[in-house]
Amino acid sequence: MRVAVALMLWLAMAPKALLAQSRPSDVPRQIYGKVQVVDATTFEFVKSRQIVRLAGYEAPRLEQTATSDGVEWPAGQVSRAWMILRTLGQNVNCAPVGRDTSKVLIAHCFVGETNLAATAIAEGIGYAFNYRNEPQVPAYFDIERKARGLGYGVWSSPDLLPPWLYTASKATAEKQDGHSPEADTGLPLPLPVTETAR
Repeated sequence: MRVAVALMLWLAMAPKALLAQSRPSDVPRQIYGKVQVVDATTFEFVKSRQIVRLAGYEAPRLEQTATSDGVEWPAGQVSRAWMILRTLGQNVNCAPVGRDTSKVLIAHCFVGETNLAATAIAEGIGYAFNYRNEPQVPAYFDIERKARGLGYGVWSSPDLLPPWLYTASKATAEKQDGHSPEADTGLPLPLPVTETAR
């Protein structure tokens, strides 16, 4: 009888203990509120000032451009604008799953029931991408295959490099030119062109 009670107690406590071990103590269970979009993959929560990057998702760098059917368009700015439109005035609910090497929270984030990363991938706004040593999201690759097959967004531009290849090629080119690569600053949308700048 004692063995049965002890076994039931152990089974009841084991999942909690396993969850406690899988989540670092400095990673909150949930973050909720209004956000400021830094770039197409990263938010800063307005009240808590916590910075969160979407898990399993990458988007064109802010300065990247693409060409679709002979028309050039600002792929990085479009991706960022898409994220702004989805989150502006909305409460964003994030479930952090860990931290990246820069200690930025990695999370699955939602507006209502809409998974922001999955929806962005489905609409061709960005890419399914898993960084090494971070939680993996294999389901996003199935979503990406469909968007790619339909030629949505980033998939409509054969010359657009995925952001991880773009960053690597830019760093290589700058190194060959004798310049040191500058870090992405996550600047806001570009300032409008003034009459004096023309």
